[in-house]
Formats: sequence, C-alpha cells, structure tokens
Amino acid sequence: MANIFIHLSDIHFGQEKGGVVKVHDDVKEEIIIDVRKMTSAFSEKKADGVIISGDIAYAGKQEEYKHAGDWLDRLTAAAGCDREAVQLVPGNHDIDRSRISLSAQHMINEIILGGDKALDKYLASERDREILYDRFSGYRVFAEGYDCPLDNDGNVLHPKLVEIADGKFISFHGINTALICSNNKDEEGKLLLGQRQRVIPRITSTETIIVAHHPLNWIQDSEDAKKYIENRARIFVSGHEHKPDLKIAKSKHEKDLLLISSGAAVPPEASEEFNYCYNILVFSFDETKQKLIVKVFPRTWSDDLKEFCADLKACGKDCCEYELECPNFSKPAFQDNVKFTSESSGTGQQQPKKHTSEVNPTHIVMPDKQDQVILLRFFRDLSSSQRLELLVKMDALPSNLKDVINHTLETALLRKLLADGKAEQINDTINIIIGPKI
Repeated sequence: MANIFIHLSDIHFGQEKGGVVKVHDDVKEEIIIDVRKMTSAFSEKKADGVIISGDIAYAGKQEEYKHAGDWLDRLTAAAGCDREAVQLVPGNHDIDRSRISLSAQHMINEIILGGDKALDKYLASERDREILYDRFSGYRVFAEGYDCPLDNDGNVLHPKLVEIADGKFISFHGINTALICSNNKDEEGKLLLGQRQRVIPRITSTETIIVAHHPLNWIQDSEDAKKYIENRARIFVSGHEHKPDLKIAKSKHEKDLLLISSGAAVPPEASEEFNYCYNILVFSFDETKQKLIVKVFPRTWSDDLKEFCADLKACGKDCCEYELECPNFSKPAFQDNVKFTSESSGTGQQQPKKHTSEVNPTHIVMPDKQDQVILLRFFRDLSSSQRLELLVKMDALPSNLKDVINHTLETALLRKLLADGKAEQINDTINIIIGPKI
C-alpha cells in the first residue's frame, strides 16, 4: 500500500500583471494535466491529498483565495482525491500587508527583540491576538475550510494522520513560520516560532512530517526547533526560497531526517535557476526492512516542450527514493491505554478545541469525514454574511452575545454545532442558503 500526495509551494495567486496572467494560467493548467497523468500511472490510480507549504496567495487578499480554491477543486479532481483533502500552512505572501496597523507592527518589532516572553505577552491578550492575526484575515478563512486553522496560541492546529501500514501512521504537522512576518524588509534569521510551535508532539507509532514555509535559517529560535525536529520528526518540508533540493541530514544521534526544499510552483518569472516546479511524494512501509520508504518525483517545466517533465537534475532520474530508519514505529501501536477514535473536533465558545494528539500523545484521533466536508462548504462556499445567516438559522448565537462576531468566535460556534452532532442540519442549511454544490 502506498500513499500519494501532490506537493506544491509558492503558487502566488494574484501576482500576475499584464500578459504574464496568460503565461501563469497556462502553467497552472499544465500542472493539473501533469498531475492527472502522473497519478493515473500509479497502481492506486489516485492521490490521497495535496500539501501546500505556503504562499498560496501573493498579497493575502480574499479574491486571491477565491481563485486558489477554484483551482484546487480542479487539481484535487485531477488527482482523484476529495476536494477537502488539502493541507496547508501560511507563507509570508499569505499576509495582507495593508492590514498591518501601527500597533501590529509595534507588537512584531517587540517580539523580534523580546522573543518568547514578548510573544507570550501578546498571545495572552485576546485583543492583541486579534490585531496580530488580522494580517491573516483572508488566509484564516481559507485555511479553516481545509481544517488547517491558525489558533490563538500561535500554532497550526489539527495535524493530519495517515495510516501507511497496520498500526503505523505518518502525521503531517504544520508550523506557522510567518507568525511574525510584517513590513520589515530583512527578516532572515529574525522570524520566531515560539515555544508552542517548537515543541513537536510525540505520537505513538507515528512518524512526523513537518510542513513549513520558511527553512530554519529564517528562524531566530531555530536551534531549539532543530533539536525537536531532528529527534521527533522524520521529514521536513519547506518552501520560500524557490530552489528545489533533496537531502538526508543525520542528527548527532544518527536519526534520519529527509529535507525537502520545494521550488516555486509559480515563481514571478521562470528562469533556469527558478523554474516552475512541484513534487509528487509517495509514502510506503517496508515490512521486511522496517523502514519508511519515501519516493519523490520532482516535476519541472520544460520550456522547449511547454509542459512538465521529470526533473533529472534532482537525482539523475525521474524518482528519488529514500529509506528512512523509523524508531517511532518500533513501539507497540496500540497498548491497552491507547484509544483510537473517529470524532469531530468540538469546541467551547471561546476557542477551538486542540487536536487530541497534542494533549495526550497516546490518544489518536482520526478526522470525521462529514465534518471535513462541512468545514469546506462553510468557509469556502459561503460569504461572511451567509455564514452569519447560517449561524442565526441554526440558533447558534448565544443570547447574551455582546461582542462582534470575529473569525475566532465564528469558528468556535461552527465547531460547537459539529461537536453537537449537527453536521447534517448544517449541510441542509447551506443548501437552503446557496443550493447544493455539484
């Protein structure tokens, strides 16, 4: 059994000006064509999902995410996976810089200088958090639909678990390296993950794949983050620098870490150094060797053929194969105290409930399929006024509500409805508001 994922980064919806729009639209169309051709060549005949390591948009605008969503619907259809099977993290271009107020810039400058203590101070204040996260206003709604929310603690919530062998899992764990990106021009080495993101959870019988936008050299707390990643993760996927690269890095404890640096799917302008490119990642488990097998199919643009082809520069052939030692797989999968459930991510009204594996590493929670569909329909298919209309129709608003319904409260109310088992009623209400999606 193999699990196949389409991996893209730096798509930059909205960056095009003039005639470049035609060129980039053609490239995006060719990605869809190439994905359909490549996935149909595997015995599985389909992919399991799409991974995007940041910079979906170019300026973090709502309209850019509308175009991105329409394109992703077509890409997932070409890959043969569900349209909600998309995992993503934000990049620096997913910030709407026009929404960086003087107070937000002041916060960020103080966090750059003060590190963890300054970040904790601002995250502890609900009002300050909303100012800080307002830069992600377009991205937050878009990402919430794919169940990859940015939460109030500075994390990307809800890591995705995939079973690749009996009782053995891989977990896609996103981190927000753009947390304090701003109008500062020189950000390399100054960005901050914070303690909440640096701590990579250890989950029973699970090897972790970190998905980030910036490579670690852009992070000021990279030394501590690197220790967690080297000892708790097996693969680190990043974008941002537009230069594809693949290599195995051994930690000082001789643990394997595969580094996948993605090129840009759509750089501002293609060149020999910065070409249009993306990856197909194939995961499987070798029972005999007791190793995680990772096959990377790097795809790059051929200017002569005007289509995508194998990137032979990556490893001299169309596929780069890696065998990774997996110490986390050596532990018993399900001990007596381990729970394996399928449940929706419920919530109280103040903030979304954390993914259970973050709270109790031995409690593996699989996402509820129906809830995933509802999230996408609610945040992708409804306008902000239609989302409010749904909450009113569902009688979800507290009678004593005095605050403005911001994204945090809106999300909490929806997840409370899902936790109360009202997914079907939500779906019916969406159909009433906009009609069924075909």
